[in-house]
Amino acid sequence: MKIIKITGSISSPKYEYWKSQWEDQSELDEFSYISDVVNPEDALMFCKVLFPDFVFHESGVFLESRFTIEAFSSWMETCNNDVVAVEKVLNHMHLYDVFGGCRERVDEAVYEQLCRIVAQSWRMVLLSKFPEKKFCVQAIVSDQEYGPVVTFSQRSEEHTSELQSQ
Repeated sequence: MKIIKITGSISSPKYEYWKSQWEDQSELDEFSYISDVVNPEDALMFCKVLFPDFVFHESGVFLESRFTIEAFSSWMETCNNDVVAVEKVLNHMHLYDVFGGCRERVDEAVYEQLCRIVAQSWRMVLLSKFPEKKFCVQAIVSDQEYGPVVTFSQRSEEHTSELQSQ
């Protein structure tokens, strides 16, 4: 038997606190927590982040939730008509903004784990919906950003051949 973990181990102070309230913790796991605490409507809404809708426009692939013709045109001008550069800008999602209405303090490690999971999901979705294209999906955790960020863009031809020659 071989166990194949997709998300790795998940660490959440809120989950650990919930678990600590039970006398017998031997049967408790993430699914017990979901059954007891998580609202299915919230989980369903978050699926829009994990499995986003896309816009295919002028050879570019963009998050539908972030795309407008006006923004695209403006960024094309700024980026010297480089569609890949525009993808990097318009497909840039800050997780702090996704959960902007969260009133309680959330451990930074939770955002970082979510960032990696969203990036992993986007890789799978992009591969499924655009099998002929090559994408670079990034989970960025950096002091240079406003919290963890997920972004994607197509791999440019030069970049793809550089990667293949390494």
